[in-house]
Parts: sequence; structure tokens; C-alpha cells
Amino acid sequence: MKNRHRFAHRRFTLFLWILLLSTQNAFGGCWQKTYSTDPFIGPEIYYMKREKEGGSQQTGVLYGVRAGYDRVQRSSCYWGIDGLWAQGPLEGKNTYACLKSEFTDANVEARVGYTFQSKNWRCASFSPYTGLGYFWEKNHYVHPSPLHVHFDNTFSYIPIGFLSQVFLTPQCSIGLNLKFRYILEGEQKVTHDSNYGALKQHYDEKLQYRIELPLTYFFCWRCHSFGCSIVPFYEVREYGHRANFPFDFLETKLTLYGATLKLAYLF
Repeated sequence: MKNRHRFAHRRFTLFLWILLLSTQNAFGGCWQKTYSTDPFIGPEIYYMKREKEGGSQQTGVLYGVRAGYDRVQRSSCYWGIDGLWAQGPLEGKNTYACLKSEFTDANVEARVGYTFQSKNWRCASFSPYTGLGYFWEKNHYVHPSPLHVHFDNTFSYIPIGFLSQVFLTPQCSIGLNLKFRYILEGEQKVTHDSNYGALKQHYDEKLQYRIELPLTYFFCWRCHSFGCSIVPFYEVREYGHRANFPFDFLETKLTLYGATLKLAYLF
């Protein structure tokens, strides 16, 4: 019996060694990511909670797509660009009535920074950056909302943050990404209001932030290298109260929980 267990243990150990060597050969047997440019595309899905001063609240799920690419290379300039488009219904209520609207997010952002990466310890990398971005938010109310008003919020901003990555195995990595948005200029256009017509509102700019936890698996297919990532994220957007005419902009907070699935081509 002992010999049988010893033999089974040796077979299992041999299997683990073969598996380890095969994964190393599949990725060149090196912890370091040798690819520098990663164009990517994939779906992004998130739950949104919209809270407005005075008790108005809406929730819903948005579906969209994110695309872009990042240049990450050890001891070199980092740069990247990406864009997002997502849309979905929000439902909720205020003090007086039930609310429903179609909400749309659109965003484009360019970044530049520098990558610090270790040669030895699991090729850990850290890429701080800054850049410039632009955001579009559209919240168009529909039936059964009492007023079918359209709110179109746009703002430019400066992103400040970092990307990071650590390889767990030669084919798998984990990261932590943090980004702050410093709003430069924001404006909300109000249309389809039967009482006031079209007008513009301004608000107090607040610091927004987004946290990501990317998990990536690298593989080869037909002599080409790819990376597949699942990126859970948490994001907060806030807009502060400001006096406007004929009515004030009320403090608004958006809280997002979701994930992006990215397929990247590595070269």
C-alpha cells in the first residue's frame, strides 16, 4: 500500500514538473513581458447608481465596448489611448414620481508617462502617467417620467494615475490600476423642457476616481501572441452643487461597479 502511494505521489510530482515546463516553453520560459504594444478591444458591463440631491435615485446596468492600446516597455516612455461607449436604462424615483431614462457614457482619453520594471522579481512594473481626456454623459428621461427632459453633461479633464503589474506565473499576471480625474471645465445642457426650453448649467468640479484589478492570461495562437484580461473596477463620479438660473444644479453622484473583458494582440 505504501509503495502504491509513493508511486502515485511520484507520478503526480512528475506531472506538475511537465506542466510547469510546458507553460514556461509556451511563453519563452521567462517572467518578463517582452511585448511593448498592446492594442485591445472588449465589452464593458457595469451597474450604475445615480443619486441626486433632494432624494432622486436611479439604478441600472449599462452595456458597452472599450478599445485602445497601451505601450508598456521596461525603462521607457509609456503612452496609451482608449475609448468607451456604453448605454443602458436607469430606473428609480424621486419624492413625487417614478423615473426612467436612457443613460449613455462616452469617453476618450490619451495618457503619457514612464514605466519602471524589475528584471528579476516577477517582472513587477509600475507606470505613472498623466494626460488629457473628454467625457460625454447623456441622461434622457422617457415614459413614465413626468417630464421627458434631456440632460447632456460634457467635461474635459486631466487623468493622473498609474498602471501596475506582477507576473504570478510566466503566463498569468495581476495588477492594480488607479486613476483620478481632475475636471477642467464642465457643462450640462438641458433640453426638451416644456417650461424653460434649452439652457446650460455649470457645477462645482470634484475629483473623480477609478480603481481596477486586471487579471491577465497570455497565450499563443498560430504564432501570434495574445492576452486575455478580466478587469473588475469601481468608479465614482461626483458633481457639486452650484447656483444657476433659472434653477440650481443639484449635487449628483454616480457610483459604478463592473468589469471589462479585454482581448489584446501583443507585439
